[in-house]
Amino acid sequence: MNKLDWKILQVLDWNGREHINKIAKAVHSNKDVVAYHIKKLEEQKTITRYYPVLDMGALGYTTSRLYFDLEETNSGEEEGFLTFLDKEINAGLIFRMDYPYRYGIFLWTKRISEIEQAIFQIKSKLGKKLIRYHHSIINTFRQYPKDYLWNNKMHKTNHSLEPKDTEPYDQNDFNILKELSKNARISTVQIAKNLKIPQTTVSSKIKNLEKRKIILGYRAEINFIKLGYMNYFLEVYLDTNDNLKQIETWADTNKNVVWLQKIIGTCDIEIEVEVKDRVELESLLNEFRSTFKNIRKIVFWSQEYKKLTFLP
Repeated sequence: MNKLDWKILQVLDWNGREHINKIAKAVHSNKDVVAYHIKKLEEQKTITRYYPVLDMGALGYTTSRLYFDLEETNSGEEEGFLTFLDKEINAGLIFRMDYPYRYGIFLWTKRISEIEQAIFQIKSKLGKKLIRYHHSIINTFRQYPKDYLWNNKMHKTNHSLEPKDTEPYDQNDFNILKELSKNARISTVQIAKNLKIPQTTVSSKIKNLEKRKIILGYRAEINFIKLGYMNYFLEVYLDTNDNLKQIETWADTNKNVVWLQKIIGTCDIEIEVEVKDRVELESLLNEFRSTFKNIRKIVFWSQEYKKLTFLP
């Protein structure tokens, strides 16, 4: 990783669909050189994929999360279960935890019956290996750029997904979103070819989806573990919720916070952070506790994303 690699990562982290010419201009380099470095970052798995950040509520979906605790499994069984969650359950996010469960997934559904069916399938698949599971509803979630990687002091932006009314969209809109979810850097020409519709239609619809905030942005999925960082998930329990907005503001500005969630079913608020090690984590937690005296307890664990997409 040299200075140019870091500059390119910073652009793609929050603007994953940016045209190569604009990236080159932003990092003060030649477009061919930038293209070479991007390809190298992809081959090295520093960048693992590109995805759009979608407002799933605007598309009429509810966000559910399921946790599963399993008996010990070997590598083959674990890989098979991950494939099952991806292909059969159609999970959008899949992550592995070290506590208090083994796996977690996000499901985007339009009916409660779909969640019930997914739980039934998972229970049937795992049998006695399933020790317990937990279901909760995600009311709000917010993504932040990885500002800690660029030595920025604080966040200046975020993508916030709040409850909202469903926006109208047609089948071509949905199909375009599916194509972008597979690879957010896919060209409009290729989308048009895949869907057998005019390229001008594709371009117009993408612009409209962006304007209506159904597409909130595009990101590169950066392998933070490869860069020497760890992800920690914080469950925060409060005495009172009267300063919840202040806690959100703290997360909105803290450079190590990468995700925030307000949920129905567990704690008061959830925050994800990425740090170098436990020492940096403890420093962050001490600052957090000293800033908000009504924190009763913070339960935390490390986790690793196995899949991340907004429209599986």
